[in-house]
Amino acid sequence: MLNHLLRAQDNLARLEAATAAAAGPVREGLLARVACQEGAGWLAHQGRWIHPLDLAMRAAGITGSVAAAGLGTRLASVLPSTLAASSGQEDGPEDRDVTTAIRQCVLFERLATLRSWQPDDAPLAPGDEPALLAAARMIVAPGGPRLTAAAVLRAAAVWRDHGGSGMPGLVLWSAPVALLHRVGLLHRAAMAAEALPVGVEAIAEAAGRARRELVRLQAAEGRLRGMAATRRSHLPAAAA
Repeated sequence: MLNHLLRAQDNLARLEAATAAAAGPVREGLLARVACQEGAGWLAHQGRWIHPLDLAMRAAGITGSVAAAGLGTRLASVLPSTLAASSGQEDGPEDRDVTTAIRQCVLFERLATLRSWQPDDAPLAPGDEPALLAAARMIVAPGGPRLTAAAVLRAAAVWRDHGGSGMPGLVLWSAPVALLHRVGLLHRAAMAAEALPVGVEAIAEAAGRARRELVRLQAAEGRLRGMAATRRSHLPAAAA
């Protein structure tokens, strides 16, 4: 358990530090991407997967109803990345599930960007244990039949208050879905003690994925800067 906790804390701390040091547009891009990854991960845990890029397009209003597109044999127009990743299998999530996943994205971004947090009831303080461990306990606490989005958001609020204060915040759903299913199975079996280290491991994996995403965004920013510098160097002296 201790190794899982230390790895998760290290990954989250490195992610926060790297995000804080990144340029503003990169930070905003990272938050948007991680939010979509979290929303898509939540949906995958429900057994209906959508690619984060397709979820982002739907959230932005670029694409429309999955059901309508499916009836009109236009599913590829609203789920291009999802179908490409699933080898063109003609299937997709239901619209209500997509709408709920988008709601998860919005709540994640809102929590990550709030300057202060005032929950609608008394916050659960972590007490004497590390904030991350307290947050993980909230996620896998017994009392519910399944791993819920509400529990994860509340845990993220506790983490924000008592642990991390930087972007993008506490991540979980973008961990490998096999880990999420394992946490959910242990939780449903009322084996919270066994689920806790797996939940912490999922947080570590999700934080590592977010950091890799940040590295890709920074690399893309560097390429754009290099291209802009090259264009400027080829401009006539008067135009420059």
